[in-house]
Amino acid sequence: MNVHSLIPMEQNPSKKVQILESALELIKENGFHGCPISQVAKQASVAAGSVYTYFESKDEMILELYTYVKTEVAKKISEKDDPKKNFEARFFDLWNNVTSLYREKPAFQSFLDQFSSSPYNTEAVQLECDPLGQWLEAFFKEGVESGQLKALNPKIISIMVLGSLISLVRFTTYFKAKTASAAQDLHLIPQMVWDGIKFQS
Repeated sequence: MNVHSLIPMEQNPSKKVQILESALELIKENGFHGCPISQVAKQASVAAGSVYTYFESKDEMILELYTYVKTEVAKKISEKDDPKKNFEARFFDLWNNVTSLYREKPAFQSFLDQFSSSPYNTEAVQLECDPLGQWLEAFFKEGVESGQLKALNPKIISIMVLGSLISLVRFTTYFKAKTASAAQDLHLIPQMVWDGIKFQS
């Protein structure tokens, strides 16, 4: 059975989300090894048996967390995208929305960082549906096809943009002293990224 399958209808999706969110916070603070099911249950204020109602094991929970985080990020940024705006404005909205989301929910980015460098990130997982990657690729494909971006592979553009954005978020999160001294110039980074991908006649 696919570990990312949807929960049965008779189960409580809000409780499942509560458990996932609790696990995210524990992983942010303690890493994967410091996130036993018993501690997740305590953090979520549920019985340990309730966790096993939704996940057969800790490994299954972590794999589903990966899908949950990717889906939530894609959902939140897509909801704020306004197709009626010109593409340049949409690009900067995207940049600001993802940056704000990761700052408001640091557990999201912390989890993705840890997952990417862990044994959970198998080739099979990498080949599964990626809602965030799909949305970003479709977004930049629209920019390429409308002639507002360079004629590049949209997947490559999305990798470059997201990589630059995440690097900036990490820098401002983990190097606050350096961030303070460079603050007046950090706002130039999204403009530099835009200049690198926009079509120039």
